[in-house]
Amino acid sequence: MELFSAAPADIWRLLIPSSHWLYRDEVPEDELIFHYRDQIYFVNNDGSVISLPKPAAFELMDLGELLDHLATSDCSYDYDDSGEFDYASVLLRMGYLVPTGSRRERADHLVEIVNTLAPEKMVTRYELPGVCFTFALYHGLLRCHELNRKCDWEFEHEIKSIKRAGQYEAKHFHLHS
Repeated sequence: MELFSAAPADIWRLLIPSSHWLYRDEVPEDELIFHYRDQIYFVNNDGSVISLPKPAAFELMDLGELLDHLATSDCSYDYDDSGEFDYASVLLRMGYLVPTGSRRERADHLVEIVNTLAPEKMVTRYELPGVCFTFALYHGLLRCHELNRKCDWEFEHEIKSIKRAGQYEAKHFHLHS
């Protein structure tokens, strides 16, 4: 599966179970609205994310009402405005727990992370034994965050590929928000 130039919303769709997605038929493909725990998250086409506490009876709101509530709320949190630009920053703040998948979905996965300023020279590779693809993606995003933090955010690390050990076709990701 080629995802190197995937929209940020597509990466989020790989992480967040579809049962949490909201307004599927009304939100453009390059955006996503989902709920998790007590928050609603808005992923914009540029990758920026805003969260909002779930309003009372949000299940009864249509998309327009929810967007109006977002526009008038004093309780929203804009990750970009707070200097949190990578996926892991959002995942950590939201307290996300990734599904581990069934035993049938688990395999050994090879993760390759590159520094976007020197992708040929600065590469991190590691193997995750016996995990599902979603967990490998989650782990890779957290590892990118850790690498970015270690270099004081001077560089941007991204997942280049995740592939099953022994398979030739890589799943590529372009990860920035």
